Amino acid sequence: MDSCPTQSCAAAIQGNSPLIFHQLLQTLLLSQCTLGNPDHYPPNKMLEIESMLNEPFDFIVVGGGTAGSVLASRLSEREDWRILLIEAGTYPSAISDVPALLLLLEHTPEDYDYIVEYQDDFCKGTARKHCTWSKGKALGGSSVINAMLHVHGNPRDFDSWEEAGNEGWSFEKILPYIKKSENYPPEFIAKFGDANVGKNGQINIRSFNYSDSDFPKIISEAVNEKGIPSLDYVNGEKYIGFGQAYGTVDNGRRVNAAKAYLSPAKNRKNLFVMTSTRADRIVMEGSRAVGVEVTLPDNKLLELRASKEVIISAGSIATPQLLMLSGIGPREHLNEFNIACIADLPVGKNLQDHLIWMGIQLSFYNESTVVKTPKDLLDDAYLYLMHNKGEFTNSGGIDFMGFINIDDTESKFPNMQFHHIYISRGSTYKVLTMNEALGFSEELTAAFVESNMKNDIIHMAPTLIHPKSHGEIKLRSASPTDPVKIFANYLKEDEDKVAMLKAYEFIKSLEETKSFKKYGIKVKPLSIPGCKQFQPDSMDYWECNLRHTTGTIYHPVGTAKMGPAGDSTAVVNHELKVHNIDNLRVIDASIMPTITSGNTNSPVLTIAEKGADLIKKAWSNRDEL
Repeated sequence: MDSCPTQSCAAAIQGNSPLIFHQLLQTLLLSQCTLGNPDHYPPNKMLEIESMLNEPFDFIVVGGGTAGSVLASRLSEREDWRILLIEAGTYPSAISDVPALLLLLEHTPEDYDYIVEYQDDFCKGTARKHCTWSKGKALGGSSVINAMLHVHGNPRDFDSWEEAGNEGWSFEKILPYIKKSENYPPEFIAKFGDANVGKNGQINIRSFNYSDSDFPKIISEAVNEKGIPSLDYVNGEKYIGFGQAYGTVDNGRRVNAAKAYLSPAKNRKNLFVMTSTRADRIVMEGSRAVGVEVTLPDNKLLELRASKEVIISAGSIATPQLLMLSGIGPREHLNEFNIACIADLPVGKNLQDHLIWMGIQLSFYNESTVVKTPKDLLDDAYLYLMHNKGEFTNSGGIDFMGFINIDDTESKFPNMQFHHIYISRGSTYKVLTMNEALGFSEELTAAFVESNMKNDIIHMAPTLIHPKSHGEIKLRSASPTDPVKIFANYLKEDEDKVAMLKAYEFIKSLEETKSFKKYGIKVKPLSIPGCKQFQPDSMDYWECNLRHTTGTIYHPVGTAKMGPAGDSTAVVNHELKVHNIDNLRVIDASIMPTITSGNTNSPVLTIAEKGADLIKKAWSNRDEL
């Protein structure tokens, strides 16, 4: 589905076919052509850039993901600035536009598919016995492959950043940048107002417009009985509760950051984009960044120069790698690879990620469930291609979420998020797709399939949003082609394990609610090969389950931490400038001092919007001198 039909292909449907059939095929083909169309994006100007190596750019942005797309778009609004955006991937695929197919993007060329270093405390149920971390490798980055959920985070998240010495990062001060990035629909604004959301921003925020289950209503009623409120919408003034999140979708299709920000800018003469280009190191002159060394698809090396700044927006894994390869990082670690240390900074430290537990299943028999046939799937595909409606616009229920404080029911600051995935009875293809994406072993996958054969399943997945266990990114070698070492350190701190087991107890307690009793919903222990020595439903079993079925929800942050000069754990200051280095900034999720309370795509958009503004203000003042 990645390419449009050629003239010869179109000619093949000419002839004596009835006119209506001919029109139908043409319509379907044209509709398919709008998916993953590279014409939505700026052209790859690699050849043009090769011919003008003696002309420096004003700014070079490394990484064309969520943050990089925002920065390239915003900075190129200044017509007198020449902006270069470097992206290792290529253009997003057709599949990436279809919300329901998001799991099919994992372990593909659009995914870096990092393997986490082995540690015995987690991911024990995977085939590799290692966690894998997905990261988008395309223009638009992880906004091309993520779950599209748009969650601002809790105001306290940002207030704590400013309290740590980062001036200008309180919720009140970054709210204008949240609103600048997003465009909620008029009907939403008319109903709820725009005090906390934007209505004129670049990226469309819409509801997922299809659901084949009443499970959100069932769970809402159950948690209401426990005194937990329903939310009118996620991102409102109230944060504790259960409700629907909106997403980066529009008219049934994903809206990635590149499509939202770079498409309107694609014809700007001062914007230059290179795809399929790997950034190998930052070119330094003393302690000043002056450019970037890159490798082209044909392995040709180029040195590209920036007269004003180099901006690293490669994400929480690749950003620390590039910094360390360039001599910016922990001196002792760089010495291991004979890399001269230019700035001894704690790059790669402070790694934080949201840990999700996929092994808790709510099981019930739903008489109204209709088992899908292959013909039904074809009908759904037709409905999607023709009308952008139906199951392919669906998120699988993951847009319904909850936030609670598992330790303090009175707190307005959550420490646990609940994601949900609904799988109707007999949907083996969905189970297999999900488990393949998660990397679970054949034995564990068989247990998931067996549990879904006779009953509908709701994965009510606790997600630890403020883990005490922090990890680290390290170099594997001095070569940019070698992937980094990722030490996730999940559950290293006992407090995290205790919090997750409390989340299980909360879910188990819902069995006693009228709502769950009405539908016969029970927590069903999986038959996990590595946990059979424990009595099912015992706490020993659930701790074993936890260590087998937990993993990433793909939100790594913090590896180039923002903090003042006196903070020995900080890499960048409140203006996102790298400490002790001139003309170099980091603008992406890696600058977060602490991880936000929820999915991280929206905070990254916000960081990039603010970062672009900081750069404009700094250099506009200089240009006027």
